[in-house]
Amino acid sequence: MVVNAVVYHPTLAHLLRYFDSTVGRDKLMRIVQYFARFYAAYLVRKKTVDPAEISKWRAFMSLVSTARKILRVGKPLQHLKAAGVAFDNKASDAFIRYTAVGRQLAYAGYLTCDFAVLAHSTKLVTLKKPDLIQKLYYRFWLSGIIFSVAGGIYKHVGLYQRDVFLSKQAEKDVVAVKKVQAERAKANTQLALDILDSTIPISGLNLLSIDDGSVGVAGMVSSFIGASEQWKSTA
Repeated sequence: MVVNAVVYHPTLAHLLRYFDSTVGRDKLMRIVQYFARFYAAYLVRKKTVDPAEISKWRAFMSLVSTARKILRVGKPLQHLKAAGVAFDNKASDAFIRYTAVGRQLAYAGYLTCDFAVLAHSTKLVTLKKPDLIQKLYYRFWLSGIIFSVAGGIYKHVGLYQRDVFLSKQAEKDVVAVKKVQAERAKANTQLALDILDSTIPISGLNLLSIDDGSVGVAGMVSSFIGASEQWKSTA
């Protein structure tokens, strides 16, 4: 009876659905990857830690990063398709439409470079200029985030104005108000994720001096948020 209660418990079923999703597994691996990055930076700051211990955590971070790259193989095609769908959506606001297209195309470029870096690191191919590909990787990533932030801010302003308008009506449409508020919350969450994730390519391109510890914390927080959103979607 106890075994049956555990096996058929709704929480376990939810957990299995979560782990069955590629996004769910990736978010958990991402948390681990950026924790390792943060912890390695923390050990460096202590200055009394054995360098071998620091190397161990950096190697672990690299291993998890490689595993995630393997899971992302083929994703550029998904983003190219999403760009086409966004472009064909003539009913959408023009600014939202074009920022969505820009975001998806930039992410397709970023993930194509991601695969090239994976192929080079695993010795499948030898790139003549791996550093250039790495820079393109970060540039595409940052470009996608910029498009996403621009669209997110625009969407936030529009939804805020819509929310104010609906709230001032003599007879409130409760369903419409709740829908707009839910969309605002979703847009704000994505905006927060974009801002946190922007620290990674910004650091990678040396545009700002952001230490590995800060990047690790930002990556962990954005991963926790992403994992939470995926948990809700698999309920």
